Amino acid sequence: MVVQRGKPVNIWGWDSPGQKVTVSLGGKSVSSTADANGKFMLAVPKLTAGGPYTLEVTGSTTVKVSDVLVGEVWVCSGQSNMEWILANSMFREETKKAADPSVRMFTVTKRVSQQPEVDVVGSWIPSAANSVDSFSAVGLAFANKLRRELNVPIGMIHTSWGGTPAEAWTPGYIFADAGSATQGSLLNNMLGPISNVLAAGTKNMDSAIKDYQAKVDVYQQRALPQFLGQIDTGWTRGDFNDSQWEKGSMPITFDANFDGGYYFRRKVTLTASQASAKVLSLGAIDDFDRTFVNGTEVGRTDMKTLNFWESPRSYQIPAGLLHEGENTIAVFAYDTGGAGGFTSTPNTIKLGDLVIASDWRFMKGEVYRPVAPEVAGQQPQSPQGANSPNFPCALYNGMLAPLAPYSIKGAIWYQGESNAGKAVQYATLLSEMIRGWRKDFGQGNFSFYTAQLANFMAPNRDQFDSAWAELRNSQDIVGQEPNGGTATIIDIGDDKDIHPRNKRDVGERLARIALRKDYGKKIEWQGPRFKSMSAKGDEITIMMDHAAGLKTADGQEPRCFAIAGFDKKWKWASARIEGNKIILKRTGDEAMVRYAWQDNPPVNLINSDGLPAMPFRTDSLPLITRSNR
Repeated sequence: MVVQRGKPVNIWGWDSPGQKVTVSLGGKSVSSTADANGKFMLAVPKLTAGGPYTLEVTGSTTVKVSDVLVGEVWVCSGQSNMEWILANSMFREETKKAADPSVRMFTVTKRVSQQPEVDVVGSWIPSAANSVDSFSAVGLAFANKLRRELNVPIGMIHTSWGGTPAEAWTPGYIFADAGSATQGSLLNNMLGPISNVLAAGTKNMDSAIKDYQAKVDVYQQRALPQFLGQIDTGWTRGDFNDSQWEKGSMPITFDANFDGGYYFRRKVTLTASQASAKVLSLGAIDDFDRTFVNGTEVGRTDMKTLNFWESPRSYQIPAGLLHEGENTIAVFAYDTGGAGGFTSTPNTIKLGDLVIASDWRFMKGEVYRPVAPEVAGQQPQSPQGANSPNFPCALYNGMLAPLAPYSIKGAIWYQGESNAGKAVQYATLLSEMIRGWRKDFGQGNFSFYTAQLANFMAPNRDQFDSAWAELRNSQDIVGQEPNGGTATIIDIGDDKDIHPRNKRDVGERLARIALRKDYGKKIEWQGPRFKSMSAKGDEITIMMDHAAGLKTADGQEPRCFAIAGFDKKWKWASARIEGNKIILKRTGDEAMVRYAWQDNPPVNLINSDGLPAMPFRTDSLPLITRSNR
């Protein structure tokens, strides 16, 4: 494990009530007595970076933990882009080659809970070529950069869950405390009827869970299986003629604008030895699949599987199903929203030890029809409830509360996609969530740094209002609070994939903030950002901070500056760079400016460190997500 240097190391556990407990670590010992409930809490005095040491806890029995390093400990949390593993990311091979056992990660096993838990399941794993594939790629990139710059052990506690909103990671008392006008507003406007459940206690919570489970049963029986279960399986057999299908190699992704099913086939000629393979691996498939070998279904993944959209498929093959000679693998993969298809690296597509990423044939199939609102005679909507990872405080209770008060330096956060529809509100929500984390960890106003939403979706030159831009703005607002910071990644996204594969730059840009703010390194920690504006004659002058060496990445004029006047009609403005200024041309009374205020703006403005400029707006016009508060 890794424990935090330079502050008391909190150690806790359980023994018999009244039992004396002694903790020793790094040459220092401290004792206490278990309380009436058997819990003890001890704080080993501050340690300097080093190790390995042995942590020894002696009470009614003795427990020893070996190979304990003292260094820097950070929590990394959020939704799927934080959870995204190195195996599915860019820079995988060079990252594996640079593996360093002084970098370690503890990944919290997923758990939903209606009450704060006291323990989690997981283990500390040192960084090694054979282990880092399963690490959070952003968390690992952050840790690696800190390790290179600080030369001390780095520990990352990874706790995240794809597709989840910030509400799920927020302590319940933030919502239930109506004594604060801000919290009361969150309670009433954000959660609606869920607030009554949170405020009323366990009895109503149990009722809510039962109601939710009943809706899940109805949904699974009447909605999704109707699409999945009715496909004809004749195409899965070896004698099916697929000569008119398209050809391709894995990974194969769907048209970004298509939600529905694709058919995939691959013929494999096996030796007698290869025909004894017991496992078919397909990597992750976004979202669901049914998979066949020689016409027999060997596995399927549906909504019952946690994180189905990025869960690696590994299906057992019944004995005798494969044979020497030609065999046929067939997959019906389907997506119900956003990007879809096979998303893992080619070497994860295997039959036994045989990589089968090449020579696939595929065909677009049925369109998925989203389920309708639940009314008489129609299908129900996908339910969310108290045992859903999207339920307020459910993941905080199960996956973060048990970590407190582990001694840490700070936290990094990559989340927001699931809250884009309520972007204006997010500034309050995220700020309150951070307040709750800091309160429960009891270590003061620790650092909290956020990865801003990347560019995503089809570029649209006519777009001047954007929920994603408004969410980025809320992230920036919170990042300017004490001990906060926001890493801009608006230049490394993917218009077709909400999960951009370049996780190294995300982690390293977050690390830049920490290196400057927490460790005093004299480096630039963010891209150019708006400072002030003036308008005179036919020009608008924008002063920028963090603008040393202000330039464009492609040598062309700065893009993505929109201006508007009293008519509130936005139009694009030509721009030029003069030192740390951006000069915009105007033809009338335009005095409002927006920069990169789109889902996927083609930005090119950077500073000498190659960091992209922070999106901004100077106007106070109503925002499109304000009505969703």
